[in-house]
Amino acid sequence: MSIRKIITIIFIFLSFGQIFSQVTDTTALNQSEDKDKSPSYHIYDPLQHQEKAMNVLLGWSVLSVGSGTAMIFSDRMLIRNFGWQNIAWGAIDAGIALWAKSSLEKKRVFGIDPVEERQYFRKVLLINTLLDIVYIGIGAALVRSSNEKLNGHGYGVLIQGSFLFLFDGINYLLTVPF
Repeated sequence: MSIRKIITIIFIFLSFGQIFSQVTDTTALNQSEDKDKSPSYHIYDPLQHQEKAMNVLLGWSVLSVGSGTAMIFSDRMLIRNFGWQNIAWGAIDAGIALWAKSSLEKKRVFGIDPVEERQYFRKVLLINTLLDIVYIGIGAALVRSSNEKLNGHGYGVLIQGSFLFLFDGINYLLTVPF
Protein backbone atom coordinates (compact mmCIF):
# COMPACT_ATOMS: atom_id res chain seq x y z
CA MET A 1 0.00 0.00 0.00
CA SER A 2 1.39 3.38 -0.97
CA ILE A 3 2.10 6.20 1.47
CA ARG A 4 -0.55 8.35 -0.22
CA LYS A 5 -3.22 5.70 0.34
CA ILE A 6 -2.23 5.32 3.98
CA ILE A 7 -2.33 9.09 4.54
CA THR A 8 -5.74 9.30 2.83
CA ILE A 9 -7.17 6.50 4.99
CA ILE A 10 -5.79 8.09 8.17
CA PHE A 11 -7.22 11.48 7.16
CA ILE A 12 -10.67 10.02 6.49
CA PHE A 13 -10.63 8.07 9.77
CA LEU A 14 -9.60 11.11 11.81
CA SER A 15 -12.06 13.39 10.05
CA PHE A 16 -15.05 11.16 10.65
CA GLY A 17 -13.86 10.52 14.18
CA GLN A 18 -14.06 14.26 14.82
CA ILE A 19 -17.66 14.36 13.61
CA PHE A 20 -18.69 11.28 15.60
CA SER A 21 -17.15 12.52 18.83
CA GLN A 22 -18.73 15.95 18.68
CA VAL A 23 -22.13 15.17 17.21
CA THR A 24 -23.26 11.81 18.55
CA ASP A 25 -22.94 12.50 22.28
CA THR A 26 -26.69 12.47 22.81
CA THR A 27 -26.90 10.50 26.04
CA ALA A 28 -23.81 11.49 27.95
CA LEU A 29 -24.06 11.00 31.67
CA ASN A 30 -23.27 14.01 33.79
CA GLN A 31 -23.32 14.21 37.53
CA SER A 32 -25.62 16.94 38.66
CA GLU A 33 -24.92 19.11 41.68
CA ASP A 34 -27.35 17.13 43.82
CA LYS A 35 -25.30 13.94 43.20
CA ASP A 36 -28.13 12.47 41.12
CA LYS A 37 -26.64 10.23 38.40
CA SER A 38 -29.58 10.48 36.00
CA PRO A 39 -28.75 10.97 32.31
CA SER A 40 -28.40 14.50 31.04
CA TYR A 41 -29.24 14.67 27.35
CA HIS A 42 -27.08 16.72 25.02
CA ILE A 43 -29.18 18.78 22.63
CA TYR A 44 -28.36 18.08 18.97
CA ASP A 45 -27.12 21.22 17.27
CA PRO A 46 -27.65 20.92 13.50
CA LEU A 47 -25.49 23.97 12.83
CA GLN A 48 -22.58 22.53 14.79
CA HIS A 49 -22.96 19.25 12.92
CA GLN A 50 -23.01 21.03 9.56
CA GLU A 51 -19.97 23.10 10.49
CA LYS A 52 -17.96 20.01 11.47
CA ALA A 53 -19.07 18.24 8.31
CA MET A 54 -18.03 21.19 6.14
CA ASN A 55 -14.64 21.29 7.85
CA VAL A 56 -14.16 17.64 6.86
CA LEU A 57 -15.29 18.37 3.29
CA LEU A 58 -12.92 21.32 3.11
CA GLY A 59 -10.07 19.13 4.34
CA TRP A 60 -10.91 16.51 1.72
CA SER A 61 -10.95 19.20 -0.96
CA VAL A 62 -7.47 20.39 0.03
CA LEU A 63 -6.20 16.80 -0.06
CA SER A 64 -7.86 16.26 -3.45
CA VAL A 65 -6.46 19.41 -5.03
CA GLY A 66 -3.02 18.78 -3.54
CA SER A 67 -2.80 15.17 -4.69
CA GLY A 68 -4.32 16.04 -8.06
CA THR A 69 -1.78 18.79 -8.63
CA ALA A 70 1.05 16.32 -8.03
CA MET A 71 -0.59 13.75 -10.31
CA ILE A 72 -1.00 16.00 -13.36
CA PHE A 73 2.78 16.05 -13.80
CA SER A 74 2.94 12.28 -14.28
CA ASP A 75 4.14 10.78 -17.55
CA ARG A 76 1.18 8.39 -17.54
CA MET A 77 -2.06 9.64 -19.05
CA LEU A 78 -4.13 7.57 -16.61
CA ILE A 79 -2.50 9.26 -13.59
CA ARG A 80 -2.74 12.74 -15.16
CA ASN A 81 -6.45 12.37 -15.85
CA PHE A 82 -7.03 10.96 -12.38
CA GLY A 83 -5.26 14.08 -11.08
CA TRP A 84 -7.46 16.42 -13.13
CA GLN A 85 -10.55 14.78 -11.64
CA ASN A 86 -9.12 15.25 -8.13
CA ILE A 87 -8.49 18.93 -8.82
CA ALA A 88 -11.95 19.50 -10.31
CA TRP A 89 -13.82 17.64 -7.55
CA GLY A 90 -11.65 19.25 -4.88
CA ALA A 91 -12.42 22.74 -6.19
CA ILE A 92 -16.16 21.99 -6.30
CA ASP A 93 -16.08 20.48 -2.79
CA ALA A 94 -14.21 23.54 -1.49
CA GLY A 95 -16.78 25.86 -3.06
CA ILE A 96 -19.65 23.90 -1.51
CA ALA A 97 -17.98 23.81 1.92
CA LEU A 98 -17.16 27.52 1.91
CA TRP A 99 -20.66 28.45 0.70
CA ALA A 100 -22.25 26.24 3.38
CA LYS A 101 -20.04 27.72 6.12
CA SER A 102 -21.07 31.21 4.99
CA SER A 103 -24.74 30.16 5.11
CA LEU A 104 -24.25 28.82 8.63
CA GLU A 105 -23.15 32.23 9.83
CA LYS A 106 -26.33 33.78 8.44
CA LYS A 107 -28.44 31.08 10.08
CA ARG A 108 -26.76 31.77 13.42
CA VAL A 109 -27.41 35.49 13.13
CA PHE A 110 -31.05 35.18 12.10
CA GLY A 111 -31.85 32.05 14.12
CA ILE A 112 -33.29 28.75 12.99
CA ASP A 113 -35.76 26.13 14.09
CA PRO A 114 -33.51 23.16 15.01
CA VAL A 115 -36.13 20.58 14.03
CA GLU A 116 -36.67 22.12 10.60
CA GLU A 117 -32.94 22.57 10.05
CA ARG A 118 -32.26 18.95 10.97
CA GLN A 119 -34.96 17.77 8.57
CA TYR A 120 -33.59 19.99 5.79
CA PHE A 121 -30.00 18.81 6.36
CA ARG A 122 -31.16 15.20 6.44
CA LYS A 123 -33.03 15.63 3.12
CA VAL A 124 -29.99 17.23 1.45
CA LEU A 125 -27.75 14.40 2.71
CA LEU A 126 -30.15 11.73 1.44
CA ILE A 127 -30.31 13.31 -2.03
CA ASN A 128 -26.52 13.68 -2.08
CA THR A 129 -26.03 10.05 -1.02
CA LEU A 130 -28.23 8.90 -3.90
CA LEU A 131 -26.28 11.12 -6.32
CA ASP A 132 -23.04 9.65 -4.97
CA ILE A 133 -24.22 6.20 -6.05
CA VAL A 134 -24.66 7.59 -9.58
CA TYR A 135 -21.13 9.05 -9.47
CA ILE A 136 -19.72 5.70 -8.40
CA GLY A 137 -21.57 3.97 -11.25
CA ILE A 138 -20.29 6.49 -13.80
CA GLY A 139 -16.76 6.13 -12.47
CA ALA A 140 -16.95 2.33 -12.63
CA ALA A 141 -18.22 2.50 -16.22
CA LEU A 142 -15.36 4.79 -17.23
CA VAL A 143 -12.82 2.52 -15.53
CA ARG A 144 -14.15 -0.46 -17.50
CA SER A 145 -13.73 1.30 -20.84
CA SER A 146 -10.81 0.36 -23.07
CA ASN A 147 -9.73 4.00 -23.36
CA GLU A 148 -6.83 4.88 -21.01
CA LYS A 149 -7.89 8.54 -20.95
CA LEU A 150 -11.36 7.56 -19.73
CA ASN A 151 -9.86 5.09 -17.24
CA GLY A 152 -8.01 7.87 -15.43
CA HIS A 153 -11.10 10.04 -15.27
CA GLY A 154 -13.08 7.01 -14.14
CA TYR A 155 -10.76 6.29 -11.23
CA GLY A 156 -11.01 9.92 -10.19
CA VAL A 157 -14.82 9.92 -10.30
CA LEU A 158 -14.93 6.55 -8.53
CA ILE A 159 -12.69 7.67 -5.65
CA GLN A 160 -14.42 11.03 -5.23
CA GLY A 161 -17.89 9.49 -5.44
CA SER A 162 -16.91 6.82 -2.91
CA PHE A 163 -15.64 9.37 -0.42
CA LEU A 164 -18.77 11.49 -0.85
CA PHE A 165 -20.96 8.41 -0.43
CA LEU A 166 -19.29 7.68 2.91
CA PHE A 167 -19.33 11.34 3.91
CA ASP A 168 -22.98 11.96 3.07
CA GLY A 169 -24.13 8.55 4.29
CA ILE A 170 -22.44 8.81 7.67
CA ASN A 171 -23.67 12.36 8.18
CA TYR A 172 -27.19 11.24 7.21
CA LEU A 173 -27.07 8.50 9.83
CA LEU A 174 -25.86 11.02 12.42
CA THR A 175 -28.99 13.12 11.89
CA VAL A 176 -31.40 10.62 13.40
CA PRO A 177 -34.86 12.20 13.32
CA PHE A 178 -36.56 13.33 16.52
